Amino acid sequence: MEYSAERGICMFAYNNEQLDYGQFSLLAAKQAKQYLDVPVCLITDNGTWSWLTQNHGEHLVDQFIDEVVITKEEPKQNKRTHYDSPYANFVAQFTNDNKHKIYEYSPYEKTLLIDIDYMIRTNFLDAFWDTPGVGMYNKAKDLNNKPMHMRETLLYDAGIPMWWSTVIMFDRSDISKMFFDTWAHIAENYSFYQYIYNFPGKLFRTDYCVSIAVHIMNGMIEGDLFNNFGGIPLINMLQQDDIVEVREDDWIFLVNNRKEEWKNILSSIKDSDIHCMNKRALDRHSADILEVKND
Repeated sequence: MEYSAERGICMFAYNNEQLDYGQFSLLAAKQAKQYLDVPVCLITDNGTWSWLTQNHGEHLVDQFIDEVVITKEEPKQNKRTHYDSPYANFVAQFTNDNKHKIYEYSPYEKTLLIDIDYMIRTNFLDAFWDTPGVGMYNKAKDLNNKPMHMRETLLYDAGIPMWWSTVIMFDRSDISKMFFDTWAHIAENYSFYQYIYNFPGKLFRTDYCVSIAVHIMNGMIEGDLFNNFGGIPLINMLQQDDIVEVREDDWIFLVNNRKEEWKNILSSIKDSDIHCMNKRALDRHSADILEVKND
């Protein structure tokens, strides 16, 4: 099979009534191209793509999006509660049930799949392009430099370790193909695996799917079949945090205290890729992110 490039970045984006995922993909693509200098492919539907090009103009979109794959699957209902600070929340559709199909959608021989809220601000991931198989984060911390809550570390209190589907790097090896086939099987039998692995909630989470796929492929033990980006943790801006300012060298955040939620602290973050989970905060600073030029 011929691929359009040896290396490239892919993202999924499906708008809903509350959030402009297409716009978020533009922010993530701009950041990614600045620091990793590889082509970007957006996987989306006709409605999201039309709104993105109309709202931002084809000229701007073409600067950051090199290829587009239009999907036509009917999304499954998957309502998610989002937060914007500890006190404001809203419910919106979260379409992610076809994420495992990236193996067939990607036009690249080696692919870096990132979520649209993952802001790349370093060339850290460049070091892993030649690592065979599949790579994902299996450690994470918040902007306070503290580990994530237990529910974001284990699938349940005595469960298997969490692997994050926020960033996935993969090649075209048999191991990669087996991983995505296993993920697809788990997604199709999600209720069964929820019963077996006892993870909580009604929300369909790809993090749970990849965690179980890793567990199965490692032979139900703590194996080393998968690359974890050198054990470096994923940095999460939680939904209760906010963005104060986007600058060339650093971003300023208002970081919420998880135990005393009325307390916040200003924090400057630089030289780090950041998973910005508060989508409304990203939306408020979208123009700034598109405008600022980073070194």
